[in-house]
Amino acid sequence: AWDPQGNIFVSDGYTNSRVVKYDKWGKFLGSVGSRGAAPGQMNTPHGLQVDAKGNVYVADRGNNRIQLFDQNGKWLDTWYQFSRPSGLWIDAADNIYVADSESGSIDPRRKERLRGIRIGSAKDGTVKAFIPDPDVNARSTSAAEGVAVDAKGNIYGAEVGPRALKRYVRP
Repeated sequence: AWDPQGNIFVSDGYTNSRVVKYDKWGKFLGSVGSRGAAPGQMNTPHGLQVDAKGNVYVADRGNNRIQLFDQNGKWLDTWYQFSRPSGLWIDAADNIYVADSESGSIDPRRKERLRGIRIGSAKDGTVKAFIPDPDVNARSTSAAEGVAVDAKGNIYGAEVGPRALKRYVRP
């Protein structure tokens, strides 16, 4: 992910459970996070986004949450309402789109949650809409693991299990 100044944020999730920051020239500026479940710690940080103010949103998938940090790596908040996030997208209107490909039948700890794409506010964390997994009975990853939104508001879900890309057209 990039911030408004061109700094680059990289999720180093499978090995080090951290987020690394570089300047626009590739100079290492620092990192935040370590393996764990406390605020600021992470378990498989998977996706990243930076809002217009420069706040960093981390899809802390292994801990079933999104963590928010400022530009200096200071922990700001934790959101659990977006389920088990893999992919994130924040649009110009501060809507947040969160892809969850592992809840329900995939993650036995989250049977009450459904896989799909949750849409909400990046300002206050409210969830406003939900696009369910196209195959709710699948016993393997089938919903979007990555998510992106185009200028017209159409949503794209990158499905790893089925190796597919789904487009959800805004009415």
